[in-house]
Amino acid sequence: MIRIGIVGLGYLGRIHLQVLQGLSAAFQLVGVHDRHPEKAKEIQQIYPTIAVFDDYDNLLDATDAIGIIASTPSHYELANLALRKGKAVFIEKPMCATLQEATNLLGVQIETNGFVQVGHVERFNPAWLQASKLLQQQAIRTFQASRCAPFQSRGTDVSVVFDLMIHDLDILLSLHNSAIKSMVVEARSEQSSFADSVEVQLTFEDGCVATLAASRIATDKQRSLAIQTAALSLDIDLLQQQVQVQRSAHAAFEQIAVLPGNALQSQWQDFANCLQSGFSPKVGAVQGLSALELAERIELLAQVQLQQKSNHSIQ
Repeated sequence: MIRIGIVGLGYLGRIHLQVLQGLSAAFQLVGVHDRHPEKAKEIQQIYPTIAVFDDYDNLLDATDAIGIIASTPSHYELANLALRKGKAVFIEKPMCATLQEATNLLGVQIETNGFVQVGHVERFNPAWLQASKLLQQQAIRTFQASRCAPFQSRGTDVSVVFDLMIHDLDILLSLHNSAIKSMVVEARSEQSSFADSVEVQLTFEDGCVATLAASRIATDKQRSLAIQTAALSLDIDLLQQQVQVQRSAHAAFEQIAVLPGNALQSQWQDFANCLQSGFSPKVGAVQGLSALELAERIELLAQVQLQQKSNHSIQ
């Protein structure tokens, strides 16, 4: 059994906490820590049996593994300390706040021979697990992703590219590794100091075209993918966990059976299985770094465009 602690008790941290409590065969939840004492007290009132650690170092000393669900700017510092203390690390996406931090963290993992899993939870979505089986050995021609949600204040410490789009960038990179030939970005900012809505078209050297849209200022929630290869077309609803496939240009789309499941639970089960068996996780530090690298390239273009729009409005 893995002795684990959780750091970060915001909205997402509490969901992880609930999931881990349901995996008692694999994990012993040792305790929690948050830099805001009032959040820790709230957790203690809801879960009186969970120990609250005022000091992160002390929590690390009592565990085999740590789940870092804290705000993105703190990811590197928390994960670096955990790895250097010999602890296995689960770290929510994005892996770090900057590409340099993520690169450094990968170096620490290699130096310490540590274990890192990055929380790109859509890789464990039942609909994606089913769809990805159909895409094995397939060359991707087009990839479309749409990920939208109404505005909420949480998550606005980073751009929508790092908050939402990075999920779909990770899926894209798991399918396709050709070099990018061109990149066109359209960005808007309405509710935060970062980009709140971003659309990007990526053209790869092999001719594949990927179009991704992410918005946290939309009216409705949407998480969908449309993927085309030479052999088939897939429509994937990640929100409703549904998959449809068209096996030829003139054929009708057919529904593919998807076994229902909890992606977050499956992600933690994968963490436990890989850690105990010595296997590499499905989304490790290398994959987390790759997704962040592409996200940062998109974000830089989004920032340039937002600055140009701001300058134009001032004039």
